[in-house]
Amino acid sequence: MITLLVIALISGIFAMCAPKKEIPVESNWALETICANGNEISVPEGHSPYLAFLADKKISGETGCNRFFGDYTAKGKNLTFTNVGSTRMMCPEMAFENAFLNVINETAQYTITDKSLALKDKDGNIIAILKKIEPTAVEN
Repeated sequence: MITLLVIALISGIFAMCAPKKEIPVESNWALETICANGNEISVPEGHSPYLAFLADKKISGETGCNRFFGDYTAKGKNLTFTNVGSTRMMCPEMAFENAFLNVINETAQYTITDKSLALKDKDGNIIAILKKIEPTAVEN
């Protein structure tokens, strides 16, 4: 009985020391929904927006029409995107495109599991949910 208690206690200590879940480099995440001003904005039909975390702290992605790129910093629960630029084609779903780029600009925190990534603003409010997808060829 005491042996089982000691084993359970040691297991708990190692679990507390386990590394926290971090964003894996060279991972792709498909945007599922945007949360803006208390409203959910769904991905328009025919769009495949995504965010990719690349080597050297770079990001790349697509809003559904335009491509974007930039840098990221992740430390603890904090996540910020900087030096973000994008192509500027006019698209039928510009409101959605602008909402996604606003998410990128407003992201300050995140939570992650094996299959989902929640981007959060500085107050900890979820502003977007993404799901992990298989890597594809991504231009830098």
